[in-house]
Amino acid sequence: MTIRIAVYATDTMADWEFAYLTTHAERARQAKPDSCELRFVGDGKGAVRTLGGMPVEPDVDLQHLELDDLSILIIPGGDTYDTGHDTLLETVRACETRDIPVAAICGGTLVLARAGLLDRHQHTSNAPMVLDSTGYKGKHLYKDAPAVSGTGVITASGIYPVQFTAAVLREIQLFPDQLTNAWEELYLGNPEAFPRLMEALDAWQNS
Repeated sequence: MTIRIAVYATDTMADWEFAYLTTHAERARQAKPDSCELRFVGDGKGAVRTLGGMPVEPDVDLQHLELDDLSILIIPGGDTYDTGHDTLLETVRACETRDIPVAAICGGTLVLARAGLLDRHQHTSNAPMVLDSTGYKGKHLYKDAPAVSGTGVITASGIYPVQFTAAVLREIQLFPDQLTNAWEELYLGNPEAFPRLMEALDAWQNS
């Protein structure tokens, strides 16, 4: 079964927060063409610019995103989530209703708070006060952690993209956990994880 990933594309989306995931998805697709599909979805199909100035052109208008076969919706951080993004809010709520996982990092967590998901799910963000402006009612569910994986909801601080990516990979099972765990260890600074990563990668490619 093909794993289908949607990444929300909007102006000021933070480059470093989704780049690990898009790279993993492309490498998986190259190794096993039917393993996954990643598409950028936007509020319309007009090109946006990341925080680093890189142009990104959405593949799909969010209004036309098919949820029936969607594996996960990713919301990278950005500087524009305090207001607006109404179609995204509706999509997030629809994903929760259909038990489709949603993952948000940094400013993207504001979307989940505004949509009501963080009133019901354990979560984190850049800091507790970041979410206060949304008026959400889930403060008691806030966890001081790099990334938090709940039931269908993944959240992370913007300074922890490695942990965020690893949590997403485990949720969608793009790779075996042994591979994901070794990758996370390596990218968190443990060079001794490299041989285990290569061994797990070779086993996955030949499975």
